[in-house]
Amino acid sequence: MKTYPVFVRLEDRHCLVVGGGTVGERKVLDLLEAGARVTVVSPELTPVLADLAAKGELIHLQEDFQEEQAQGMALVIGATDDMEVNARVSAAAQVRNIWVNIVDQPDLCTFIVPAQVRRGELTLAISTGGASPALARKIREELEQHFGPEYGPYLALMQAVRSRVLEARRGDPENAVLFKRLVDSPLLLALSRGDLNEVKRILRDVLDQVLDVAALEEILE
Repeated sequence: MKTYPVFVRLEDRHCLVVGGGTVGERKVLDLLEAGARVTVVSPELTPVLADLAAKGELIHLQEDFQEEQAQGMALVIGATDDMEVNARVSAAAQVRNIWVNIVDQPDLCTFIVPAQVRRGELTLAISTGGASPALARKIREELEQHFGPEYGPYLALMQAVRSRVLEARRGDPENAVLFKRLVDSPLLLALSRGDLNEVKRILRDVLDQVLDVAALEEILE
């Protein structure tokens, strides 16, 4: 399967998930994490989804799928164990030019969802084009070992540094050199060890010609 990899912004966009079982639950949680407004069509829900519906964090249509439910959605996901229903979900979305994913049926999809590793703002996506989801999961597990939880705060710190440096001297050609020095420094290792003194030392060493002490302290708050 030929695909073009993208990361889609779904914040405040309406998305439809057909199926309220364990697979549908996983898809809903991913969409909610992306900030989407999720509607779930299913006669029944898992306890997790039922709790989210009770809290008003998703819309639950306790009924069978109807084609018009796809209208106005940014994307649609079919997560039922009924192939006939899944085919109808796919057709309803495609006739409306809406991106659709049918779990484990790549021939009914206009997009596929890769295996993912998330560490804060860092997202690593793995796809085998539908050829072997098992291999994609295996690679994901290997990446989870290599990219540990320290990458979350590390990337948050890098983002804070970048914002302050660009405020101080946006457009300076030396900025790229400075950011590379930070990436090549032992900053990640210091963070993973919880060595705040070493983190401060590295930041002062790299940034002392750009940011003053007060700015560095604010970054580390």
